[in-house]
Amino acid sequence: MWSVRAGLLGGLIAFLVSCTTPTLPLPPPTEPSITASTIPGKVHLHGVQSATPNALLIAFNQNPAVPRSERVTGTQADEAGSWDMDVTAAPRDVIEITQETGDTRSPSIDITVPAAK
Repeated sequence: MWSVRAGLLGGLIAFLVSCTTPTLPLPPPTEPSITASTIPGKVHLHGVQSATPNALLIAFNQNPAVPRSERVTGTQADEAGSWDMDVTAAPRDVIEITQETGDTRSPSIDITVPAAK
């Protein structure tokens, strides 16, 4: 009888500890490629399996000269974690990118739009 109680108590303790163990943090997306967009005043960001599948990706242009209504852009990654987004930006603008799943947000990465060739 003692071994049954000890087993149940051990199982309960393991369950309680596992519930309080923090989950792994969501990693930031990997750096996307940056190319000219077909839309004037924008650049095209493309990530191949660079995000968590189905995550929401948010891009924020840190240039204060960009109108507030155009500083933030978002998209959703596909089932493989790939995504595309056109972002209002000019050469040397810094764009902060994060990803979110559920109520978890990743740390950000900063990318700089290269100068035109």
